[in-house]
Amino acid sequence: MRFTSQYQISSKEKAAGYTIIEKYSLPKTTDPYGFNKIDWEKAEAQAKEIQEALSDGKDKNIPYPEFTVVATAYTPHERSCWPYADGFTSTNYKAGYKSIAIDPEYGTFHYGDVLYVEGYGIGLANDCGSAIKGNRIDVCFNLGDEQKALDWGRKKVRVWILSRIAEGK
Repeated sequence: MRFTSQYQISSKEKAAGYTIIEKYSLPKTTDPYGFNKIDWEKAEAQAKEIQEALSDGKDKNIPYPEFTVVATAYTPHERSCWPYADGFTSTNYKAGYKSIAIDPEYGTFHYGDVLYVEGYGIGLANDCGSAIKGNRIDVCFNLGDEQKALDWGRKKVRVWILSRIAEGK
């Protein structure tokens, strides 16, 4: 028996017939982090505003909280996510482009934050990873885009918080 806080199981465990039993599971109709309440049209407009400010050299006028972090990249593939490569984030949403792994214990970003990541675009803080500690994030690319994740590498980027569900912004 293995306990996981991520409600995930590896593909090798699935192949061996293991299943997850959640003692205190939430009904599948709940949205505990409020991700379904995100106004994506507004977020896309905010992202466009940031892109224009960056291209015009007016990045000091961006009206959103800005942070500089170390960013790496991953895909839902086993090479990136072993032993949790089941295609879902730690918050039980489908992993892919626009998923961003954070360190929820660090406090800079929270589950449900809509972020704009320089060089990546808009994304949602809805995952965590064992190597993502402190002032780091991990941006997700779609399954099959492993080369894009490798090309991303490890770099310092600026991140802006566009909205924070927990605060209703």
